[in-house]
Amino acid sequence: MGNFARDLRGSATLEFLIVLPMLIWSMLAISLFFDAFRARSTNLKAAYTISDLISRENPFVGPDYIAGLNTMYTFLSASNNPTWIRVSVVQFDTEDPQIDTDGVLILKWSHGTNGQPDLTDATLSDIASKIPVMGHGDSLILVETHMKYRALAKINFNGASFDNFIATRPRFTPPKWDEAY
Repeated sequence: MGNFARDLRGSATLEFLIVLPMLIWSMLAISLFFDAFRARSTNLKAAYTISDLISRENPFVGPDYIAGLNTMYTFLSASNNPTWIRVSVVQFDTEDPQIDTDGVLILKWSHGTNGQPDLTDATLSDIASKIPVMGHGDSLILVETHMKYRALAKINFNGASFDNFIATRPRFTPPKWDEAY
């Protein structure tokens, strides 16, 4: 029995078998962690691309155009999960002295995809704190995006959703809404 207690052969194999589950778990956790940040970064880049694309659009956009932007957003974000976008144009009061709207955001138009409701004057106040300071008569294009994220493996992670809110000044004039486009 004494020889058995002093024998060290096979101890490295036994230690490896004890550490192996922790090693596999940590490698999986690290890869899931980095995949989530990769998806978040890709999602944000796709949202900025959509925002920049619509800021260059002139003079009209419509529901088909916005639906096409959602398809592009889904492709750029490499998502196999449901996505939606909502594009809105707001203006900070007007320079018309006949209209008394100092300090008021005016919703010009809004359109959401995949069941997302359009922004309304009532819901505009909910996101007003996210809108940057604007000069009198300035317009902004607001692009809101949403993507569900599901991890590669389901280890105590129920998934997440990535929501972005991008405010972009139009390059030329703000695009006008036309149902025909």
